[in-house]
Amino acid sequence: MHTAPLIALLTDFGLADPYVGQMQSVLIAAAPGVPRVDISHGVAMGDVAQAAFFLAATLPWLPPGAVVLAVVDPGVGTARRVLVVEIASRLVVAPDNGLLTLALAHETGFRAFDATPRSVPASATFHGRDVFAPLAARLAQGESPTALGYALSPDELVRLPGLAATRQGDVVTARVLSVDGFGNVATSCDVARFGGRLSRAQVLAPVARRLVPAVTYADLGPGEVGLLAGSQGYLELAVGGASAAAALGLARGDRLELFLPLAGV
Repeated sequence: MHTAPLIALLTDFGLADPYVGQMQSVLIAAAPGVPRVDISHGVAMGDVAQAAFFLAATLPWLPPGAVVLAVVDPGVGTARRVLVVEIASRLVVAPDNGLLTLALAHETGFRAFDATPRSVPASATFHGRDVFAPLAARLAQGESPTALGYALSPDELVRLPGLAATRQGDVVTARVLSVDGFGNVATSCDVARFGGRLSRAQVLAPVARRLVPAVTYADLGPGEVGLLAGSQGYLELAVGGASAAAALGLARGDRLELFLPLAGV
């Protein structure tokens, strides 16, 4: 039986409370010797869309066989399902609340399983410790997802509406997925689909702003706003030496309209 190369944790728990430590303790006891890495515990409280971005951006960098324990779960204790999803040779344990929306946006070969327990052995308010962590440990120890639940069809999974960017002619409607510590604004425009022609890009709404062509942050002079192919796989707005979020008045979840022409230079 092969163990996972690592277990990766993603939560909105923060580090001030004991919750992450308790989950880690369950993993250490049930999957001894399996390394653990923290993707983030700083997801904004209950922000499933931001968690979806963090998950989609990180999955390609995890080694094949990795298990992801993703717990941003405002519906803890309700009838929402507990999922195990096999995607691109990795396994994700998560609530069925749309957290996998971006990770699965362009995937067709994934397998999903309903691993919802019939009864919860302990707290109805902390499934991260009492349900998700034990499942992740079992998977990390080599147990097959098929032994943990029954298969679901892809269209049965909850998807977050309005999260994926859409195009109508030269206008793209997107959302702000996250704002990093530098003030850079990650949009829901994935680079693979929308990163081809940025030299004429403009912000149309919620504020109108012409954008400076840029490939790196250093290409932007003080106060200049640019749209770049970000390192996390999504287009991002950045400002030379300052916060793009502050300069444009943007926050997580805001709707964006961008002029991104299909043709021309």
